[in-house]
Amino acid sequence: MADVPDPVPVPSLLRAPLRALLRGQDAHWPSAATDEDAAQLVESIEENGLGPLVYARLSDWPIRAALRDIAIRAAAGETARLSDLRGVLDAFETNGIRVLIIKGTGLAYDIYPSPELRPRGDTDLLIVESDLDSVRTILHARGYTSPLTSGDTLAIRQQSFTQGGHVYDVHWDVVNSPVVRDALPFEELLRRAIAVPRIALNALAPSHVDALLLACIHRVAHHHDIERLIWLYDIHLLREAMSADEHARFWRLAVERRVVAICERSIELADEWFAAAPHDRARDFLTEGERAQDEPSAAFLDHSRTRGAVLADDLKSLSWRERLRRMRELALPPVGFMRQSFPSAPTAALPALYVWRGARGVLRLLRRVRSLSS
Repeated sequence: MADVPDPVPVPSLLRAPLRALLRGQDAHWPSAATDEDAAQLVESIEENGLGPLVYARLSDWPIRAALRDIAIRAAAGETARLSDLRGVLDAFETNGIRVLIIKGTGLAYDIYPSPELRPRGDTDLLIVESDLDSVRTILHARGYTSPLTSGDTLAIRQQSFTQGGHVYDVHWDVVNSPVVRDALPFEELLRRAIAVPRIALNALAPSHVDALLLACIHRVAHHHDIERLIWLYDIHLLREAMSADEHARFWRLAVERRVVAICERSIELADEWFAAAPHDRARDFLTEGERAQDEPSAAFLDHSRTRGAVLADDLKSLSWRERLRRMRELALPPVGFMRQSFPSAPTAALPALYVWRGARGVLRLLRRVRSLSS
């Protein structure tokens, strides 16, 4: 897992105007804003994935030309990516592979007015693990390549497939961490799935309740509570599209899966940026006892956690047999992966490289998973 940096912050002078703009309110460019403020705001908007969305709402801000370039880049290739996804879905259907389109692409074609308003660098697909070999065969036949993984099979629950500028991230669990990966099992998601006809007649995505739970879990468990605004906007749009009954079901599901704290945190941030007023929060549906229950997943909200602490929590969620297996896989990745990582090293050097990699890994356990510079 890479250390997780925060996006460039929005300049303090421009936070209120940007928030108003994103809420659909009158938003005027402050006369006191400098060129440096404008440049930092453009960088922040791009890193937060909001370029196309902000550009679509702007009329006279001085950063509009810069955002136009970002919006054009985000939209480039959308038609080709959609065509390829339709071909992949057809190939999966022909081979009896069930699949859900999760996260960015599913949301882009479901709850966004235009998919190009939701930038994304990949298409996330969820399958059952038993179909992984068939998926590899299909995607490799279509020209996609996939790197070898480190062999940490209990913590790497996805594989990337790349061709040109497009990437499919194929998951067989909704997140990698064993602390929360069973919160949304595939079969359960599939039973409640909804059609996404803007993608294809055979395209399925998680229901809004499940998509919201996944969005809250993903940004916290996979990205350690990074406040990337496009993820919060996903959460906002999902909540705006849900009925009162769906909000009630969402919070009951959060209690059942022991993720109330991370859902409260995600929704609080989304409301702070995008909602006209807070609504349908945990306090509206749950008792104090339900909100205060002990949840292992709440540890993801600790911004000072080290890699070692994350590993320890992951191991606690595994059986003893799985713990031993994971430690063995961490210490001894496959030879093919080592050769891929060190392509110029002679075979005779592999034992030394294993030792060096292990020592580096031990030192990395002392590092925080999230930058505290913001």
